[in-house]
Amino acid sequence: MEHKLSSLSADIVQPEQLLNQPSANRLFIDVRLGEPSDEFKDYRDAHILGAVHAQIRDVFAAPPSPHSGNLPLPSIDALERQLTAWGVDDDTEIVTYGPSMALAARGWWVLRWAGLKNVKVLDGGIKAWVNQGGPVAQGETQREPSAEAQRLNLLAGSMPQILVADVEALNPDTLLIDARDENSFLAGSIPRARNLPAVEQWTPAGNLRTSGEVEELFSALGVRDGCDVVVYCGGGVLSALEVLTLRALGHNPQLYVGSWSEWNKSPERMARSAAERVSQ
Repeated sequence: MEHKLSSLSADIVQPEQLLNQPSANRLFIDVRLGEPSDEFKDYRDAHILGAVHAQIRDVFAAPPSPHSGNLPLPSIDALERQLTAWGVDDDTEIVTYGPSMALAARGWWVLRWAGLKNVKVLDGGIKAWVNQGGPVAQGETQREPSAEAQRLNLLAGSMPQILVADVEALNPDTLLIDARDENSFLAGSIPRARNLPAVEQWTPAGNLRTSGEVEELFSALGVRDGCDVVVYCGGGVLSALEVLTLRALGHNPQLYVGSWSEWNKSPERMARSAAERVSQ
C-alpha cells in the first residue's frame, strides 16, 4: 500500500487535515520567488483565505554579499519583526505553500531553523486546497498582532546546516546530494556530489510522491539508515524540499544553504570542480 509522506511526518500536511481541524491561531504563508510585481499580482488574484504574501528575498533570505550564495539566511531580528507583524506567536500553527513544493519547503526550513516548531508544508499547495473545497480569497490579507499574543522568541540554528568551509572538508563517507536539474548539475557541481533533481519528488499535479517512491529515489542514490547526508542546490530552495522529504523518511540531513551560488564564487573551489570533471 502506497502511503503519503504526511503519514510519516508532522512537517507535511494534507488540505483535508486542515479543513477538518480549523484553528483560530493558524497562519498560511504564500511563498514566492519570481519577479516581485508579477508574484504579488498572482497572490492577489487568488490565495488561500487568510494567507499572507512572502517573497523569499524579503522574508526568508537576506541580501546576498559578494561572497555569499544568492539567498543567504535572513537575520533573526528581521524575521522576528515580520512574523510579529503577522500576529505570529510561539503557539501559532504556520502552514507554508507556494507555486512549487520547493518554495514552500524553503519557508518551512527557515522557520524551523529559527526555532519555530509548529510549521508545516501544505502538500499540493493551493491546487490541492481548492480540490478539497478549501476557501480562497482575492486582494491582500491584513493581519495584526493580538493584544494577548505571547512574545515571539526565535533561536537561530535550530535545523542542521553546514557552511562552505565544512563542505570543502567533508568526510569521504558523507553523501553529498545536488538537488538541481540534471543540466545544471552537468554544467558544474561540487566535487563528489550525486544528482537527484528535486522536481522528481512531486507529481505533475504538484503533490509530493508517495513515501515508497521517494524512498526509492534516495535509495538509488545510496542513502541508507545512519549515513551522513548533505543537500545543496542553487541557492537553498530545491534542497530544502529534499531535506523535508529525507526527514520524513527518518534521516537527519544537513542543508548547505549557500549552495552552488556560493561555491562558484571562489576560483579555488571552481578549480576543484573542474578538475573532477576532467578526471571523470
